[in-house]
Amino acid sequence: MGNQASKVIEKSREKKEKRRANRRRSTITLGGRSSHHRAVVSGNYDWIEQEQQPKSRRQSITEFFVGRKKSLAQEDLREYDRLQRQHYLLKSARKANTLVKLNESMTILDIGTGNGIWALEIAAEQSKANIIGLDIRPPAELQGKPKNLTYMEADITQPWPIESNSIDFIFQRHMGNIILKNQWQHVLSEMYRVLKPEGTIELVEADLWHHNPGPVQTAFDEFHQTQCDELGLDFKFTTTLEEELRSTGFQQIESRTLDIPIGEWPQEADLKQFGFINKEIQKAYLKNRKSVYMSKWGVESEDFDLAVQEILTEFEEYRGFTRYNSWIAKKI
Repeated sequence: MGNQASKVIEKSREKKEKRRANRRRSTITLGGRSSHHRAVVSGNYDWIEQEQQPKSRRQSITEFFVGRKKSLAQEDLREYDRLQRQHYLLKSARKANTLVKLNESMTILDIGTGNGIWALEIAAEQSKANIIGLDIRPPAELQGKPKNLTYMEADITQPWPIESNSIDFIFQRHMGNIILKNQWQHVLSEMYRVLKPEGTIELVEADLWHHNPGPVQTAFDEFHQTQCDELGLDFKFTTTLEEELRSTGFQQIESRTLDIPIGEWPQEADLKQFGFINKEIQKAYLKNRKSVYMSKWGVESEDFDLAVQEILTEFEEYRGFTRYNSWIAKKI
């Protein structure tokens, strides 16, 4: 880890000194690109409608979530806020909470419900549907929760406490850093078991690596891959998940990708706003894991902060983006 940490810090310091020596040249013009920047933009942003205006963010969260926050430790609270922003970013970019059309007669299962925001919103949208949020640490039963929403405590890597052929729709997202490589087949098999015939699943997962990374971000991604290998996570699971679905028995598999910029480098107003929010999410992710990096790499707080600042600059310089992958499949 020492060599890897030294590599990151050295690159961070080199870039900082280079900018000091040539500050004017390194200034970014939003929407444009200086001649000395040679990064290739390979993101697909065809999903953006030019006439679409970005929706304004809610001023406040529901009473349910205010109550939820009071029960969280400070460290959990920071991660909670990050997940909250991530939810609204993805919802705005996809223009809905799900690509699958829902109806109020459904029984809907949210796998790894986390802070419960997706399940809560679906319960409000589909007031006659039955919504179940499944998680090893589900939200507390607080006042303000819709009557058609139930949270269930369960470890998804074990047999699920849900009857076979009882669920109409299953939703799961952001579980790539949770489910181990040798656990995916079990999780997908349990999805298949509890799903009704003709039922549908929708999975939404981001690539665990960054697209168009700069040198410091590349070093961080390499470290993340090393950590995934040590923990038994599949760093590139998004490249094989469709085949896993097929081997489990799912049919009519439809896959889509959605690239969300990191930073305000796009010209389009809506993409610029999405990029601003995504950059804040990326920053929060790194800050929330600062103690982990400092412990693993043996670096000082100041050096880590310097590296994070360089990464935030690289997002603009190299036009970084996050790739989200969606899979929709049916049990026939």
